[in-house]
Amino acid sequence: MDTIFIYVFLFLVVVGIMLSVWNDWKAEKRRQAEFEQLKALKASGKATESQTVNTNIGTRDLFLDTLTKIGCQYELGEGEDDRIFFKYQGENFFADASNDSKFLHLWDTNWGHIKLYDIDELSRLRKAINVSNLNMSVTTIYTIDEEEKSMNVHCKMTTVFIPEIPSPEELLRVILDNFFNTHQKVATEMNKLRVKEERM
Repeated sequence: MDTIFIYVFLFLVVVGIMLSVWNDWKAEKRRQAEFEQLKALKASGKATESQTVNTNIGTRDLFLDTLTKIGCQYELGEGEDDRIFFKYQGENFFADASNDSKFLHLWDTNWGHIKLYDIDELSRLRKAINVSNLNMSVTTIYTIDEEEKSMNVHCKMTTVFIPEIPSPEELLRVILDNFFNTHQKVATEMNKLRVKEERM
């Protein structure tokens, strides 16, 4: 019996790793396609002059400037920390951005919580997260808080954020809105599972 449990556990670990690698690959392909689309827009001349001015600005400075332009107030992490805290549509986000990198890392943490004793809901959440991660550009993950006895839900996204983007403000709004779309996707999938279970 113990041997079967070990094999099942190892199988689940391998499947989890494979899903994680596949999801990262898919997300990278999606980011590359978005970047190529933006390059094509720029090449076609649809970018305005004001959008092509300062191509020497770094990702961090561009992000801070863009946050200001879309009306988001922000706070900077202390010391050498590249972290930037901000609110968008009432939701608390943070970003890691450096002028030495072309990538912007965005996080929306602790937007969902389920108590560990609620086994059925935990199972639904895991399944809903898997479906969401296969279909959304924003990745959803969970962590376990042993002290609070809860599973906490977070979203993250990594994207190229450079001055060559035709409209950084529009792109950032779309990216941030996708976090809310992802919240809704997880909730919708959980509701579908509840309905399905009730019919069984």
